[in-house]
Parts: sequence; C-alpha cells; structure tokens
Amino acid sequence: MIDIEKIGPNAHRIAVYGEFHEDDARAFVEFAKEHHGQGQGGNVLIDLVSLASWSFSAMSEELVHIPALLRWIYSLDRIALVSDEEWMRSAARLESALLPGVSYAVYDEDEIDAARAWVLGENDHPHGGAVNELDLGEDIAGFELVGRLDREESERILAMAQAKLSRPECSKLIVVIRKWHGFDSDSALSGKVWGTKLDLLNRVERYAVVGGPDWLRAMAGAMGALVKPEMRTFDLDEEEEALRWLRG
Repeated sequence: MIDIEKIGPNAHRIAVYGEFHEDDARAFVEFAKEHHGQGQGGNVLIDLVSLASWSFSAMSEELVHIPALLRWIYSLDRIALVSDEEWMRSAARLESALLPGVSYAVYDEDEIDAARAWVLGENDHPHGGAVNELDLGEDIAGFELVGRLDREESERILAMAQAKLSRPECSKLIVVIRKWHGFDSDSALSGKVWGTKLDLLNRVERYAVVGGPDWLRAMAGAMGALVKPEMRTFDLDEEEEALRWLRG
C-alpha cells in the first residue's frame, strides 16, 4: 500500500506499507506526472521502512514510465529516502550518484527525523546535526556522533574541535559514537578533512574513542601506535571510564 501526503508548503511524504502492488505503482506514477505538470518542484521524503516486498507488475508499471519519472525527479529540489535495509540504502546511494544535479540523501530508519527536517527545509544540508558537542569542561574537547557523516558535517565539527584545542588549557579529546551510520565518500577523500585531522592529532595529548563498530575501534587502536597522542578505545557503556582516563 502507498500513502502520499503533503507535509509542508512545498514537501510531500511518500510511504509504502507491506507489499507494493501495481495499483500502488500506478498511483505513484500519476502523482509524479501531476506534480511535475504543475511545475511545483519541491521536496520529497520517501519512507520505505515498512516496505515488505513488491510485485513484478508494479516494477513493470514503473519501468514503462521511467522517462516521466526522471523528468519529475529532476524537477525536485530535495529527495530523502529512508529504509531499514542496508542493501536498499546502498542501492539508493548508487542511484543518487548516477543522477547528477539531483540533491538526494539516504537515511537509516532511526534518522527519519533528520530526513524530515531536511525535506522541510529546517536544515541546510542532509546530515546536519549528526555530531554534537559535549560540555566536559575547559580541558576536554568532546563530541558525540548520532548520524551519518557527510563532508559538510565533518568540516563543521572538525573546525569546532580545532578551535577548542587551540586553547592552551585544552589538550584532550573524546569522541562518543552513540550511533554509527557510516560516512560519505567525499568526506573520506576531502583534503580539508584530512588536513584538519592531522593538525588535531598534533595538538592532542590524550584521545579516547567510545563506542562504534568493532572494526572502527580496532583501527583506532592500531593507529594509537603510530600517532603522537596516547589513544585508547572503550565500549559505549565505558564512557565514564574513558573520562576518568582522560582526566588521570
């Protein structure tokens, strides 16, 4: 079943529940054609969290109307897709890379509020607010990760860390990974991001990484032998222990 609702002056939410049938595909195509015909543009939130499956006839219906759907997609300002399936999110990111000029962001199910805020124009970039600063005193720069890292968010938070660690009294850093949703490739390849990270490592005396997937903590632990600051990793429920180590 498909549900299409207007959630803002220039924004719609398209949600699919259970199986996506031919009638649902037809309703989706009709909406796209009508919306594009009115020259409205705007933003769309596509919620696939409750999608169970889709029929072959539904796929056929969409394929027949690909040209019309592409015209509609290119008329939009922002597209946010939310799914609880990793393979679907990966496919959506690949699709977004194949649609140059389309502002297209992909979210996990627990990021739906961030997706909605971006579609409604409450945030300037898709993953704004993925990192928050922690108030841990003058001697510790602390940050928590709760969403996916893109280049803009990485550069924003690194600039904040750089500003705090430039103070003589601040020489310790803690990053708490409460939710891990990965990072965009342009963040990993950004020369500005890497340059700022290297500068921070030269300023820090102790660096604690709390939480995150096992492979990330393992990589951080291995890096500890290669960089200037003392570096330790902790499980998410060891945040207080990490702070005691930093202050010790």
